[in-house]
Amino acid sequence: MLSQAQQAVEEKTAETKQTQNVFMIRIIRAVINFVVGIIELVLVFRLMLEFFAANTGTPFVAWLFSLTAPLVAPFAKIFPNWQFSGFVVNFATVAALIVFALAGSLLLMLFPYPRTVVVTDAVATDV
Repeated sequence: MLSQAQQAVEEKTAETKQTQNVFMIRIIRAVINFVVGIIELVLVFRLMLEFFAANTGTPFVAWLFSLTAPLVAPFAKIFPNWQFSGFVVNFATVAALIVFALAGSLLLMLFPYPRTVVVTDAVATDV
């Protein structure tokens, strides 16, 4: 039989561990959101630069294209580019945007926010 002090210590320890787990899950979710957000941002920049047919000889455009090339490469030969009036829509970049958004969502599903269950003691009274 545990004393009341020991029970209080055990309850406090369990509560502390649960708080630490919630904190770690929030950190993991924040990191996933940050990384996927950065990937989506650079892919949107690539899509815009491709759409307006930016000069690939400029350092920033060349750097951005070389940075995002590994992200777009798996989708490069699947979809053809669509050109009209000097504008280009690269569907490989669009596919990469969609796939990385879905992958980020699936990763977030692996680390859901913990559900808190509130238990209240109900006392039945005879009237």
